[in-house]
Amino acid sequence: MRHLTIVFMMTLALVAAVSCHRTEGGALERADALIYTLPDSSLSLLQSVDTNRLTSDADRAYYALLWTQTAYRSGQFELATDSLAEAACDYYTHHPENRERQVRAMIYLGLHRELNDRPEEAMELYKRAEATADTSDYRNLAQVNYRIGQLMSNYNATNLEDLRRYKKALFYYNKVGDTLQIIYSLLATGALQRNEGIAVARPNLEQAYRLSRQRGDSANCARSLEYLARGFLKDSIHETAKDLAVYCVQHYPTAPYSIDAMLDAACAYALMGRNDSARHYLDMAPQPDANQQRESMRLFCQKVMAKNRNDILGYIAYNEQREHLHDSLHSNPVIARLMSIDQEQDRQQRHATERNEQSRWNGLLAAIAMGVLALGGIGWYNHHRNRQQFVGLKEQIEHLKEEQVLQHAAFEQSHNSDMQLNQRLTELLTVYSGLCDRLIAMSNEFPEKDFYKQFLREVESFTERGELLAELQKYIDDNNDQAMTRFLKQHPDLDEKERGMIILSALGMRSSSIAVCLGLKNDGVVRSLRTRLAKRLQLDVPLTDYLTEIVKNRPLI
Repeated sequence: MRHLTIVFMMTLALVAAVSCHRTEGGALERADALIYTLPDSSLSLLQSVDTNRLTSDADRAYYALLWTQTAYRSGQFELATDSLAEAACDYYTHHPENRERQVRAMIYLGLHRELNDRPEEAMELYKRAEATADTSDYRNLAQVNYRIGQLMSNYNATNLEDLRRYKKALFYYNKVGDTLQIIYSLLATGALQRNEGIAVARPNLEQAYRLSRQRGDSANCARSLEYLARGFLKDSIHETAKDLAVYCVQHYPTAPYSIDAMLDAACAYALMGRNDSARHYLDMAPQPDANQQRESMRLFCQKVMAKNRNDILGYIAYNEQREHLHDSLHSNPVIARLMSIDQEQDRQQRHATERNEQSRWNGLLAAIAMGVLALGGIGWYNHHRNRQQFVGLKEQIEHLKEEQVLQHAAFEQSHNSDMQLNQRLTELLTVYSGLCDRLIAMSNEFPEKDFYKQFLREVESFTERGELLAELQKYIDDNNDQAMTRFLKQHPDLDEKERGMIILSALGMRSSSIAVCLGLKNDGVVRSLRTRLAKRLQLDVPLTDYLTEIVKNRPLI
């Protein structure tokens, strides 16, 4: 009894442990399912997980990945730590069987590096993630391209690589159907396209505004309007820029990008010569502001207002401050390193692609060479076979001619009561001899490759054959009590060639002669046909023996 109690308690403990493991594992799966749509709910689920019950390295790595990813997606950056991000990336790097999680771990460790002012390490991680991701992993490819574009934009890259990356991210996010990320990609793409003119950027920015309105996303509505206003302002369409900026400030006053809209409105009014309205919106925008782009817009607005007042000294002072700010923006050496990392990774991928392409071409050329050799071998074999057929047929035809002459002479010396029928058989043998003469002439006239085709045509055009076979059948029947007719009636499914082979065999013709007269390739075909017929007709003896028994009075042909 005591032993049973111990076993029972151990079983309960094991079941409890397994249940706890399943519970924690299920919580991780549910958190992962919510991470893109409801990141706050995903974070709550992860906070409810008892990490002491995560007994396997795989579960702990999964938890570290989800915690890092959810912390960033829910905007709680302070929850993402070096140790968790690195632990997840290290585990999946050494366990690459789950490629999707491995790519995610590299992306979010890269984001951690980027936000901690280590852009070169971030770029290397993003490029590794891009090289590792499966071609159908649209979401992670979208995130990689968006992060690379964002990284380059933050460091003022001017080589259009950031625009290319944003366009790729937009393409992949459209595949996934993630509306929020589509909006972000449209905004990022449109913001860069403004350098080519507002007409180029406008479709993407207006699409971003429509999608934001559908989602009820006031922050991105304000951002879309501000980007449009800034684009019209750069193209000197001041009235439209002013209207969009004012509309943004009035309808979305608490949105972060309403500050930029205030500066846009101030600049538009200043460029239109309305300093009072410009000063009103300039004063609305809070200052000082650590955002260098906003500081540049403020200095530009003050410069234009000074020009409107004919304040030359103020104009020069504001212009110098702005130029100094722009010099500091473009003097950052990090961008050169980022570009070299990007170019090196692209070069390696291009070389790998070229090697794979070369391998495919080498394989294709090898297959073509083997095919040519195989075709050459087949051609040689066919030529050799045709040569053998040609020689064999020619010998059979010549032998048939000799046989017919001897048989004809023997027939003329034989005695038979029906002289009229004997005369007809003489004519039949003469016709067959004529056929043999024509075939012998053909074998000398036509080349080997064309001979067999001409041989078949000649035999098929031998129109009297059907009548001759009927005459031969009649001769057999008259001398053997209708034996051939009875035999053929018992087997009505025989075709014309089979019937001819049976009649000629009943007359005692050799296989080689029958082959020529019926247009068959050789005497082997005749023998095979006889064997198959014997089986089909369920004969106990070979067909020739059976025919000898039923056709007792056989003519000497």
